[in-house]
Amino acid sequence: MARGPVFRVKFAGVIEFRSETPLHVGGQREANVLYVLKLPDGRLLVPSSTWKGALRALAEKLAPKLPLSGLERLAVERVLPAQSPAEARRRVRDLLGDFSEALEGRPSAAFDPADVREKLQLVGYDLGRIEDREWALVTYLSLYCPVGKLFGNWARAGSLRFLDTVLPASTQRRPGVGIDRKTGTVREHVLYFVETSEAGLRVPLVLAGEVEARGSAPARLLSSLLKAVAAVGLNVGGRKSAGLGLLTVEKARFHAFELGGAGDEGGRLLANPFKAAPMDLQEFAEWLVKV
Repeated sequence: MARGPVFRVKFAGVIEFRSETPLHVGGQREANVLYVLKLPDGRLLVPSSTWKGALRALAEKLAPKLPLSGLERLAVERVLPAQSPAEARRRVRDLLGDFSEALEGRPSAAFDPADVREKLQLVGYDLGRIEDREWALVTYLSLYCPVGKLFGNWARAGSLRFLDTVLPASTQRRPGVGIDRKTGTVREHVLYFVETSEAGLRVPLVLAGEVEARGSAPARLLSSLLKAVAAVGLNVGGRKSAGLGLLTVEKARFHAFELGGAGDEGGRLLANPFKAAPMDLQEFAEWLVKV
């Protein structure tokens, strides 16, 4: 039976958070004062890297709970938890025999030889000169990781983009004391101050990106991520263990469409995605998984 076209999703959106607690997105440290990150005019800055890091950390917790199979499951179980290239190598080493069979074009229990060769060529491998097969396997599995597809990893760039957020906010300094981690007691003569924003700020996040077809693993992960943020909020910046940086969602607006799908046959929505009908966060999250 012939399959219908598989569309990719493009979207742009704004999530408006409210800061339930003060924020500390770290800038420089001078003497015993930890300053927030500011622009020259004094406005506070939440850089795109802070947003990406906070959302990626949550996505890494959610991904193992998705109903995945095949290479996506292998990628999440083996490559995603690795904290270093050396650890990633160790975690895939027992699969190297099957991978080598596939790489040489022979039948393999775990891998499709044609797909292995195609994917490695796409990322620049010369199939006749792969000396480090262990890292080639890490790279191949990384291409299938849904977290990597959204946020990037060793093998690919992520498909989500975040904008810096600038906040016209005043600051305050909160005192703190040093703690001896071995004994759990206060260290003597260690007093510092943490510069923060005030609480109750409106904190907008502007994001955009492209995701694989609705119902795909990356689309389901993004849907789960948005629902989790709506349900429990998002922690950003430093000093989270001291109660700083909790954001909760007040409202959101997304404009999304499928490339070449209904309404975009001539590229009208690609030229201006804001012509797509707006959706709130829950509507967009449900739309992503609806096939």
